Amino acid sequence: MNSVTTRTLPLTRSLTRWLRPTALRPFSRRFSAAPLPSYAAVDHAEAYERAMQGGHGQQLALAALEGYGKDEPDFDPFIEEEMAEDGQENEEDDDSGYYDDNEGSGVFNSDGSLRRAPSELATLRAGAPAGGMVAVIELAGTQYKVTTDDLLIVNKLKPVEKFQLGSVHSLDSVLLLSTSHYTLVGLPKVEGAVVDVMVEEITKDAKVIIFKKRRRKHSQRKNGFRREVTMLRVLDIRPPELHQKQLYQARPPPTLPSDD
Repeated sequence: MNSVTTRTLPLTRSLTRWLRPTALRPFSRRFSAAPLPSYAAVDHAEAYERAMQGGHGQQLALAALEGYGKDEPDFDPFIEEEMAEDGQENEEDDDSGYYDDNEGSGVFNSDGSLRRAPSELATLRAGAPAGGMVAVIELAGTQYKVTTDDLLIVNKLKPVEKFQLGSVHSLDSVLLLSTSHYTLVGLPKVEGAVVDVMVEEITKDAKVIIFKKRRRKHSQRKNGFRREVTMLRVLDIRPPELHQKQLYQARPPPTLPSDD
């Protein structure tokens, strides 16, 4: 027993000598001199271009054909006969029923989404890439995945004097930023990336009914609650200065439906 102990002691002493903090000080000083990166950059441009030239790109080309002819009104072979009977041959066709009347005539719909033509909507639903940048931001303790022209509904931001209606703010708490050609993963944040938002509306959310009942106790309670929310419109997503000139597939401007 004593012989085994004496044989293992030199090995134990040598290990403890190399594992002492004082022995690691020269190495720690050498590695701590260089600043650690604030995010990890993943370049997948070659893989994206290779996929677009292969079978995946052919499938996306077929998705672009889904919107062909969707902006034109439905064909009615009896429309001319009906117009001739009513004496309205010289009047224009009324297409007001072709689009949803609740969508409005501006850039955005009544629900805050971006207004697009039926052909563009059919193309995107078929799987065509929308392009542009996608970012994950942290706001008021919650993470949101956003892109340009998105509408964020968050808890009421305070102080109210700072987040007034129509004010523009630059959010730098970007956790991730991704495009078709590269992805930036924050450690924990992507330093230099900024998301510009505008306060579009300050209102209350839909009412939530809280009903509690204790059976056979003649006890019930019904309350309503409406939380205060702030609606933010995403104006722009700006990558760090090092990646501002890097190429990626940009999002084309939306095609607005005609109001005729």
